[in-house]
Amino acid sequence: MTTRLSRRKAFDAIVSGRVKIDGVVVTDVKRPVAPEKDRVFLDGKPLRQGSPAPIYILLHKPRGVVTTTKDTEGRATVLDLIRKIKTPVFPVGRLDIMTEGLLLLTNDGPLANTLLHPRYGVPRTYHVKVKGRIPPKAFAVLKKGEIRLDGRPVRPVSAEVLKSLEKNTWLKVTLREGKNREVRRIFAKLGLPVLGLVRVGFGPLSLNGLAPGQWRLLTEKEVSRLRNIANRNAKAADL
Repeated sequence: MTTRLSRRKAFDAIVSGRVKIDGVVVTDVKRPVAPEKDRVFLDGKPLRQGSPAPIYILLHKPRGVVTTTKDTEGRATVLDLIRKIKTPVFPVGRLDIMTEGLLLLTNDGPLANTLLHPRYGVPRTYHVKVKGRIPPKAFAVLKKGEIRLDGRPVRPVSAEVLKSLEKNTWLKVTLREGKNREVRRIFAKLGLPVLGLVRVGFGPLSLNGLAPGQWRLLTEKEVSRLRNIANRNAKAADL
């Protein structure tokens, strides 16, 4: 049986006890599966065996490319940049069309769900170019995390000025949630238009000198570090 679920629906199916492996109900989304020997059932129906091996791709998404697997407007997508990869993958999270930088693509749904869940607070680091110089009061508000989005306070951020010029300022900002267009909305609240935005870090990963449009496979060590930070943050959230 071939069943395709969104990451959110797959997560919900597991935690709600609808998935069994070798006859045992599994509710831990981080439980590893060996496709060659484990028998997996969803709602009592067997899933197709022989799933492709997990794959992890680090891409430097350029501006003007959309973070989706298919675009109805015919725009270039992140999958167009990795045509060499034949295994179906999906982007972990989203960068808007005018944002460039680090994007992880994978077919590992459980890990992706853990990395994206706001509760687990996996850090995202950005280089942000804003118009003008930042008033000290605005910078203090940014560092203290006193900004509200969607009626809720943004979780504390770390922020530092990288370069202050006459007409613009570059900052390094780290957030622990992945709200839609979060960085741009934060600086809009401060009255500072964003002129350039690059995600340079996601958890333990960094761009590592990749130029826009370039990509590479993660090393085993990087995958291990990614799992460790996800598990560590998940355990901390459960305390």
